[in-house]
Amino acid sequence: MQKKFLNLTNGIEAIERYSLDISEVNFIRIQSTHCEQFQFERILLELDNNFLMWLALGYECIIYDFGAAGSETSKAVYHGVEWIKYVLNKRWFGKDTIPYVRGKMVLSSFQNYYSQLSRKTKRRIDYFKNFLLVTDLKLVSITSASSYDGQKEKLAELIKTYIT
Repeated sequence: MQKKFLNLTNGIEAIERYSLDISEVNFIRIQSTHCEQFQFERILLELDNNFLMWLALGYECIIYDFGAAGSETSKAVYHGVEWIKYVLNKRWFGKDTIPYVRGKMVLSSFQNYYSQLSRKTKRRIDYFKNFLLVTDLKLVSITSASSYDGQKEKLAELIKTYIT
């Protein structure tokens, strides 16, 4: 059981690149800006409810995203998704995982950000724990360099082409 999520905006490119059926994809927005500015709590607060629910129910959630020109991996994937995995494993399963960002172990940084999470954020994440049907998180990413980085009009056209 899989659910596909396109990270807005560059993730839209996956529709064309992987011949995805647009009626079978979902959209999510993990902002690279939040990663760059170390706003890790905002990443969690802005996660889509459907995304969290599908993960709790045991679906494999695949996030498609594309890095800026010349980069094979987007910041949202290599930093943001790693942070999401770290927090969900800790909150839902009581597992202390060892996070890596671009090959560097970042456990102490993530522990620090985690210790600063508000009760509101923890309660939001914990809400979905009530629906857990699994003992492991199934969250993967598919990423590559973007062919359309910064071309929002092109990506909007791409959606229009595949929706009709």
